Order: sequence, then structure tokens, then C-alpha cells
Amino acid sequence: MILLSAAIVIAVWSGTVFRNELDSLSASLERLVDISEAESDEILKDETEKVVAQWEKSSKILHSFVLHEGMDTVEQNITSLPLLLKHSDRLTFRNKCIEAINQIENLLNSEKISIENIL
Repeated sequence: MILLSAAIVIAVWSGTVFRNELDSLSASLERLVDISEAESDEILKDETEKVVAQWEKSSKILHSFVLHEGMDTVEQNITSLPLLLKHSDRLTFRNKCIEAINQIENLLNSEKISIENIL
């Protein structure tokens, strides 16, 4: 009984941390989409660098919770943003942000806490 309780507590805690990190990244990416539609190149560049730094910090935590191909795709999408900003147009940049947001949503849906994931 104690082991089951511990497993449930750990699963709920890790699920909460995982969800919070991904929700924060998703919100930052959505903000980048908005900025890309209305702000200067310099502001967009600065905000893009902040999102990449946020990913670098969060990725250590996220990779410890889940080994998932989707996590690699999110990483590729986010880390490609500075180069897209430099060498592509804003539409391509926005599409890559939206692709990362969709991938995050898929990860959140696939990693929902369930009794099957705990046991």
C-alpha cells in the first residue's frame, strides 16, 4: 500500500511539473507568434532568444520525465527559430512556432496521468 501511494504521489508530482513546463513553453511560443505579427525585427529576435533559453532550461527537466520522439521534435522546432528568423520570412517562422505548439499539445495529451501510467 505504501509503494502504491508513493507511486501515485510521484506520478502526480511529475505530471504536474511536466504540464507546467510545457504550458509555459506553449504560452511563450504563442506570444512569439503574436510578436511576429506586430513587432520589430529586434524585439522578435530578443523574444526568440528568451524562448530558446527557456527551452534549454526546461528541456533538462522534461527529458528526465519522458523519453519521447515528440520531445525531440519540439526541441528541433524551438532551436531552429533563431536561424529561421535570420534566413527566412516571418510566415515560415510563425508556422514553425505553431508546429511546436501543436507538438506540445500532443505531448500533453499523450502523457496525461492515468492509472495505466502509474501502474
